[in-house]
Amino acid sequence: MPNRVEKPVVGSAAIAPDERRAFPRYSLSADAEIVESKSRTKMSARVSDLSRMGCYVEMMSPFPLGSLVKLRIMKNKKPFIAQASVAYAAEGMGMGLKFTELEPAQILMLEKWLSELSGASPPDDEVSEEDSLGAAGEISSNESSYVLNEVIIALMRKGILTDGEGKAMLHKLAH
Repeated sequence: MPNRVEKPVVGSAAIAPDERRAFPRYSLSADAEIVESKSRTKMSARVSDLSRMGCYVEMMSPFPLGSLVKLRIMKNKKPFIAQASVAYAAEGMGMGLKFTELEPAQILMLEKWLSELSGASPPDDEVSEEDSLGAAGEISSNESSYVLNEVIIALMRKGILTDGEGKAMLHKLAH
């Protein structure tokens, strides 16, 4: 039976006075698949941060504000699945998703991931140094383009690039 998302992760960090969020966000780079409930439109995206209540996914064409979606995040070959709603959307950048329903097993998975990301527990599936060095030599052009896309978006968020400059670069990268 799905549970409403309400309780904090044990050991959550204190909240900065000017921070509106009730739960801390942690950086995460993971693949995601998002399916919009009404149209059944399926999109691939990249998760850039995760919290107890939701996540931010980077994608060029986010779904409209308020859209209901099913989200699947893959981390270390393990899926996390949640129902969510679009709480924030920025065309050409991505969208913030608020988890609306989680199965009990998914709550446990989320809490485990957040514990790892916060440094409270060691990562479950650490990649050996040998594996990571071998993988570094096999980066495809798609992965390189994706990394470049992430860098451009980060520069836009920090105000180093204007929206116009960033979107022009993202457009060139896509074509």
